[in-house]
Parts: sequence; C-alpha cells; structure tokens
Amino acid sequence: MNENIRHLPAGAITIDVEDWFHILDTPAVPDISKWDSFESRVAQNMNRILDLFAEQGVRATFFWLGWVAERHPQLVLRCIHEGHEIASHGYGHVLAYQVGQEAFRDDIRRGKQILEDITGYPVAGFRAAGFGITGDAAWAFNEVRAAGYRYDSSVFPGNRAHGGLPSARLEAHEITTTSGDLVEFPASILPVMGRRLSLFGGGYLRLFPMWLIRWGITRLDRTGRPVIVYAHPREVDPDHPRLPLGPLRRFKSYVGLKSTLPKLRNLCRELELQTLGQMADRILKEHSGGHSTRP
Repeated sequence: MNENIRHLPAGAITIDVEDWFHILDTPAVPDISKWDSFESRVAQNMNRILDLFAEQGVRATFFWLGWVAERHPQLVLRCIHEGHEIASHGYGHVLAYQVGQEAFRDDIRRGKQILEDITGYPVAGFRAAGFGITGDAAWAFNEVRAAGYRYDSSVFPGNRAHGGLPSARLEAHEITTTSGDLVEFPASILPVMGRRLSLFGGGYLRLFPMWLIRWGITRLDRTGRPVIVYAHPREVDPDHPRLPLGPLRRFKSYVGLKSTLPKLRNLCRELELQTLGQMADRILKEHSGGHSTRP
C-alpha cells in the first residue's frame, strides 16, 4: 500500500440553484408573479460554479428550482453534459410548514416534472426550500416519497430561522413513509459542547474561516459521516443587487460573499466527492431488505 496516498474525507457538494432574490420569509421578496421583473444573475453565477467544478474535475448535486430551470434549460443541460446530478428544489421556493400539504405536494411534483422534461432523466433527489421540513410538517416526507423521489436532503438537525429538527438524527438514514423508504441526508452538523454547530453551508460557510471548516471536516470524518456542503449561485456573486433587509438578516444574507468561491475550490481539493445520488444508491443497496426508521 502506498503510504504517501493522502486520505481525503468523504463529501458531497450541493448547489441550491436559485436567483439572488430568492431569499425566504421576507416581505422584501414579492410574489412569484413578479419575479420576472428582477434582473436574473443565475446564468453568470452558475457558469462560474460549473467552470470551477470542470477545472477541479469534480461532480456535484444541483438542486434546481423549477421556476429557474424552465427559464434556463441550457444550464440544466450543461450540468447533465458535464456529469453532474440534477435534483429538485421544488418549483416556487415555498416553505412546507407555511403553505401546507396540498400546495407543497403540487410544488414538488411540478418542479420534478419540469426537470425531467428538460433532461429526459428521472429525478431522484429533493431538498426543501430553507431545509423547511419541521416537526409541524412531518407529512412532507410522505409527499416527497409519493412524488417519486428516492432520497431527500431537507432536514437541518438543529435550530435555525426556518425551523429545523433539533433532535433529528445526524447521519444518513432511511425514513419509512406510506409510499416506501426514503433515504435522508441531513445537513452536516457537529455536536460541540452540547450544541449543534453548522460550518459547511450557506451563511455558515461564508462566515467561518477555512481553518475552522477544516477542523470541522476532521471531526466529522472521525464519525464516518460525509461532509455535505451546500451553497447558492448568488453566494459566488459579491456584486449582486441587495434586497432591503433588516440589519441581522442583511448580515446573514451578505456576509463573506467574496469567500465562497475560494472555499469551494479548497473543498473540491480536500474532499473525496460523490453526488448524493451515488451515496443514496449505495445506502439503498446495503439496506435492501433491512429495517427503516423515522428521523
């Protein structure tokens, strides 16, 4: 065995494909009927991300908003042609616990259909807007599986502004639903001094320095859990327009934008990357015939 081969922790990079104005739960974002009045910056930002992944030779999972995909089908196809996984982020960026079961069902099915029409391939993965499956919306897992998705990545196993499930399991696992088993990939969280800490996505990834993120990766690797990184196209665009947000929300939304692309480049080099679909396939194969549990 070559002792010089460097160990790389397992991980997946995921991108929630939204535009700069798709910030949740604020009156600064108008109704979906007015979204077309905003300047779109998805194409330039997605091309920056895809160029980086091509340069580094890595494959990622892209959770597409159906509303964005139907306006940029050529970008969806670029993802496919370069070997990335296409997954769904729903259609209209709705929070499950706000819109209710029926509207959520319609949204996630519409988003899936749009992506499958563009790509010609089945879409296996789903992530809810804002990791917005909470205890009050536990019915969402049944709806996700019933819509035909095989895996989900909508659980934030800690406290956050859009809910979260603070006592949820930290590792990937299967959830039993009325329509079959669903593999769940929770957001990567570290227990630190009795609290659950996120370092690997969104505002957390932008805020924390790379040395602390590396420390977290080492800690997570020791548990055998992969690092699931998440980012948005707007986060590689320091010059994108700003919404009129309050001071705290403005800080959370816009801190550290210049750091995202360099951090993603580092993570491409420092993780052994797979898509979530590849991870889900392995789990389903290993657990076929096994017993599934609830989160």
